[in-house]
Amino acid sequence: MELNLFNIILSGYLSSVILLMWRLWWPCHKFIAKIRPEHPIVKWWAVTFIIFLTGFIVAAPTVWVCIVSDTMRERFCAKYAVTILENEK
Repeated sequence: MELNLFNIILSGYLSSVILLMWRLWWPCHKFIAKIRPEHPIVKWWAVTFIIFLTGFIVAAPTVWVCIVSDTMRERFCAKYAVTILENEK
């Protein structure tokens, strides 16, 4: 397999998606699991993982700043957790 520009861009894009999952989905999931272990997001973690993965594959360049900035990562996780937990019925 030869190395070309498409392979380099694809590997960078996919590694950024993996980093987004590791730095955003995992901390959000752990936080919600600690607060409310009976929440549907915790019970159906595989579905949530797939939804996040699909969203990050589509929107990776727009949330890429959350990989490098701890402030943006914390802000994203806090707002996500608050939004999910306050909309619970």
